[in-house]
Amino acid sequence: MVESVKDTLVAALRYLLKPLVRLAIRSSVNHEDFSGALKKAYVDVATRQMRLSGMKVTEEGVSLISGIPVQEVGVLMQTGDDAAFEIATRQVSPIAIVLGAWHTDQKYTGPYGVLRDLQLSRAKVRERKSHNLLADRDASSETFTELVQTYCPGINPQALLDELLRIGAVADVGNGFYRAQMRSYVPNTMSADDILYLARVVHNLCETLEFNYRQRTQGLKGLIERSIFTQYGIPKKQLVAFDKFIREKGQVFSDDIDNWYTSHDVEGVEDGTQIGVSFYHYVVNVDDEIALAKQLPKKNVTN
Repeated sequence: MVESVKDTLVAALRYLLKPLVRLAIRSSVNHEDFSGALKKAYVDVATRQMRLSGMKVTEEGVSLISGIPVQEVGVLMQTGDDAAFEIATRQVSPIAIVLGAWHTDQKYTGPYGVLRDLQLSRAKVRERKSHNLLADRDASSETFTELVQTYCPGINPQALLDELLRIGAVADVGNGFYRAQMRSYVPNTMSADDILYLARVVHNLCETLEFNYRQRTQGLKGLIERSIFTQYGIPKKQLVAFDKFIREKGQVFSDDIDNWYTSHDVEGVEDGTQIGVSFYHYVVNVDDEIALAKQLPKKNVTN
């Protein structure tokens, strides 16, 4: 029974993380960055739980609770958030490095600084020379693979090229040649305010659900939480009408809450507690739902 619950929770966490991972990938946050943040969160929570329990906080104790090796726990406990952020900001994406080198290394630029179109590998260059498919402007045998091996050793050139094509930083110009479209790459990042808003909304929602679960196990009343959802779905043509409906009703509801706050939310209040209410309209991601159903223990899947 315990393993079944743990398996269900792990599947649920994977499901929960998918929107955050999609956001991370769009913002050029890789697995190492994400994993580091996750480890730090485990250490922070484990440390707080030990303090609340009146226990002495030790690296061994945090390691036992979190499952993170003692050596890593020691580093994470000594490294503040600001230092970790500074390290992360110094790490440059291979995408940016390769694009910059393509534009500045004279081996990859032609007359007047015009960039050369590159083929993936020397094998492709030799193949096209044997078929007399290379034009005079393509006489250089420098390749994208050599560019990557020079400036980003250890990175798979084909994988990097595929990603550059996907984001539109490089274009396939035919005959096996690729052309840089950008000199620099700025990922599709959100503003600092956007990121903090997202973090607080998701954090507060999870905090409420976790708090209510603890309250229910003790037979106590939790905070209000309500979800209203369809059983079979509505026609897509009705989505615009529903969006209009929920915005109108939601605005009235939010105005009523804001009006109630006004007379109580005053500067200098003693023993103040920050509170809030969030509501949002969601559209189910069917792919993620199907994946979740496959990952859940069989007895937890309902028809």
